[in-house]
Amino acid sequence: MSTMTRLTSPGRLRREDLRPLPVATAATTGRPDPLGFPGYADKLADLADRDESVAVGLATLGGEDVVVALGDFTFLGGSMGQVHGDRVAQAMAVALERRLPFLAVTASGGARMQEGMVSLVQMARAAEGVRRLRDAGLPVLAHFTHPTTGGVHASYGALADVVVADEGATVGFAGPRVVEAFTGEPVGEDSHTAEAALRAGLVDQVAVDGDAPILLADWVQLLHPARRHGPLPAADHVEEPVVEHDAWQAVRAARRPDRPSARDLLAEVFDDHLEVRGDRAGEDDPAVVAAVARLGQRRVMVLGFDRRGVADAPGRRPGQPTAAGFRKLRRAAELARRWDLPLVTFVDTPGADPSPDSDRAGLAAAIAETFVAVLSVPAPTVAVVTGEGGSGGALAIGACDRLLMQDDAVFEVIAPEGAASILHRDPTRAEEVAPLLKPTASELRRLRICDRVVPGPTTFDAHTAATALRAELAATLADLDGQPDRLARRHQRYGA
Repeated sequence: MSTMTRLTSPGRLRREDLRPLPVATAATTGRPDPLGFPGYADKLADLADRDESVAVGLATLGGEDVVVALGDFTFLGGSMGQVHGDRVAQAMAVALERRLPFLAVTASGGARMQEGMVSLVQMARAAEGVRRLRDAGLPVLAHFTHPTTGGVHASYGALADVVVADEGATVGFAGPRVVEAFTGEPVGEDSHTAEAALRAGLVDQVAVDGDAPILLADWVQLLHPARRHGPLPAADHVEEPVVEHDAWQAVRAARRPDRPSARDLLAEVFDDHLEVRGDRAGEDDPAVVAAVARLGQRRVMVLGFDRRGVADAPGRRPGQPTAAGFRKLRRAAELARRWDLPLVTFVDTPGADPSPDSDRAGLAAAIAETFVAVLSVPAPTVAVVTGEGGSGGALAIGACDRLLMQDDAVFEVIAPEGAASILHRDPTRAEEVAPLLKPTASELRRLRICDRVVPGPTTFDAHTAATALRAELAATLADLDGQPDRLARRHQRYGA
């Protein structure tokens, strides 16, 4: 996907790859010793010919400038003291002024104990810098190298919007030795690693074979402010299919296992994409997909449900998102809001996972917060029902400026089996109850819930449906671009 400037070392940026910032950085001599800590002045004197635990500068990734803070573990364990904090704050200020992405390449054991609270407050300074970049809509990226722990990790490292971690790197709030000292138990092999962080939804990608710079260059190409608002493909609205599906047959068509999933559509409809993984709270639900994608030259955030995502709990139906899944969706919608990206959602789920574990994990609150996050995106938002829309869990990403439906899709207040159980105490009467719910695209078009109907993969074929969907998305987003009051219209549509 990307082309990038040749680096002096494969696997990570080095100091030689950085160009000076257009401001003076913190001094490398006369380093502070605020506590008069025993032996610290002598240690600093021994390091007089060395720079610091972080270097800052400009680098080129994906053909674009980025501002980089490059950690150095060989200098006092990469620890963050006052000079480290000064440099990171200055680098973030340059990124803010020049509207450039900020990249943290982390390698640290934490705060520098010899500087006491003067060191610790640098965490707050770094967090404040990230807050300002977020408010300005600028992406913050991180490359977690070995090790990434402590105050650097728990401030500007973990606050990054997108995180790439090196294979095998130690990643965690406290390093393994500190954990063992506090708990009396050794850290297991399944903890405090980049791979464990990926499984826990705390990083987006694990880089193998030193390919982190290439992955980061791809992210820069997608997210750089100078690139993300390019033109959409020229396209007209597609002709709406004139077809009336029997309700039960439409339900069965919507549930077909060979129907294209959200991940299939990402590959077929868009030109490029990279997935955002994890809820940043301990899980990455594979039934949910979130990605930054390119449609023509316009960057969009895509959310969806994937029926072929692995069901990781007994009794969980394919495509049923958990509380963690909705937290991932909310996180991605918040990124779309922050970066002013249009939001495209693919609705195809039998409904949220109602299991006791999911409920205790905050399912209802996660669904509700997803509604708010989707409704808050200021850029155009378009939902497409690409299979079965099952109840409120599906609608959480469906409350958009426009709701499209494939002609062979359905949207239900409740699954026909559930309705039959309530009405007749007999789920086998689902076929009888289905027409009463009026779940088909044609019925919902008449009810003005659905705005347009597009060709579906079982009525036509998967390629025809994907081609039509691409054109319809481009045309619909172009229409919404021309409506400066679209956010007010959305709020009116779903509000008072």
